[in-house]
Amino acid sequence: MKMRYSSRQKGQALVVMAGIIIALTFLGVLVFDVGLGMSARRNLQADSDAAALAGARSFSLGTNQANYTAMQYLTGPLSFSLPLSPCTSATACPAGTYTTGIYTITLTDSTTTTYPNVLDVVLQMQQPGIFSRLFGVSQITIAASGRSAPTGPSLIGAAYALAAISGDAGVNGGGNGTQTVTGPAYAFGNLGANNGPHSMGIPKVQTNYNGAPCGGNPTNEADFGGGTSNGLSWHWEPVGGGNGTIGLNKPAPTPFDTAGPTIAGPTYTTTASAKSGGHWMPGIYSGIVPSGGTMNPGVYKIIGVSNPSLGSITNTTYTASGTQDTNGAVAIVLDNTDTGTLDISGAILNGLDDVNTPPPSPRDPQGTHNFVIYGGNGPTGFAGTIDIGPHATTDLSGIVYLPKVAYSDHGNTTVKFTGSATFASMTSSGTANITFSWVCGLNAVSATGGGGGLIR
Repeated sequence: MKMRYSSRQKGQALVVMAGIIIALTFLGVLVFDVGLGMSARRNLQADSDAAALAGARSFSLGTNQANYTAMQYLTGPLSFSLPLSPCTSATACPAGTYTTGIYTITLTDSTTTTYPNVLDVVLQMQQPGIFSRLFGVSQITIAASGRSAPTGPSLIGAAYALAAISGDAGVNGGGNGTQTVTGPAYAFGNLGANNGPHSMGIPKVQTNYNGAPCGGNPTNEADFGGGTSNGLSWHWEPVGGGNGTIGLNKPAPTPFDTAGPTIAGPTYTTTASAKSGGHWMPGIYSGIVPSGGTMNPGVYKIIGVSNPSLGSITNTTYTASGTQDTNGAVAIVLDNTDTGTLDISGAILNGLDDVNTPPPSPRDPQGTHNFVIYGGNGPTGFAGTIDIGPHATTDLSGIVYLPKVAYSDHGNTTVKFTGSATFASMTSSGTANITFSWVCGLNAVSATGGGGGLIR
């Protein structure tokens, strides 16, 4: 009996020891492979953070450039090369998921309530299991993500002096009128005139508001949403000086959808309360509109107005077209509560308050973000019309962003847009003299809350 009890104890001890050895082996495998995974994840985290930071610094040149810069950074630590379809260049690198070797890269461009531009970089890798293969685990998935916003103000570059994003940028008739665009132009449909002698003039080289060539003599470009201009014509100036470049099948530019200036108040419901010392004051105009006279610097949001008319209005402190007006710049904001035709026939306004390179401090002092009229896009955008008649003297400096508005002018009128003007369509008729003057290096300027950098 005693010998049998002793043997049973020894057998149980062997089973216990075997279990302990298996458990220790499993823990050893787990510790080893998990340790390798944690080390790899630390590297991925550093790479995703650095790539997001690098990319976010390029948002001022567009989201494609931001994505491309992030991908350029990752080529080193992840050992791949560009192009990696569909990321082929600084102008063609969309957000999305890219796979190279054991790595998956996901880029996402987004907007938050605090930051107008945010870049997310998510990295995943499949790491082979070492000892964990003994337990049927051949691959371990490791992931890390980085999110970054531009530090300092967010800058969104203007792409075109004139853009018609859903229709034509056309000249009808012509008469003795002239139509000139001194920077890049875009038309979803036709660009030019229905009679050759009065086609739209575009200089071969981009020129500034004052006629001087932009730095580096960048070539001008005429871009189309389709594959052709459908027979309308334009000419490059000077005549015989050679051509700029033409881009076909280009997507409609909507870079300012989330970049408009904002204002919290005060709210005015009568014209008497909206004036101080005879000048209009910035704020929210409910059911009324500043019309005629002078506007103090700042942002004016107009809501609930039918056929808003600005009359003969100008800045209280006005500087010439195309120049920076840090002491008097104004911006007018419209939305879908405003309806009908916007009358800007007598408006002489400047919204440029930040066009220096390098910039002064503080940035964007009047908060206009370099917009002079902003109508927004999507369901809340202003979707009325603009019809400028004879003898108008319209002169607007800054970014005019009205992508849902059909613009037209006719008769003997003089109209000048200096900066960047975006409409749904643009039609100029009769003897109108209209100029879309470019401002070299023009950006929309937005605040970035807590200063940007890595955010969580």
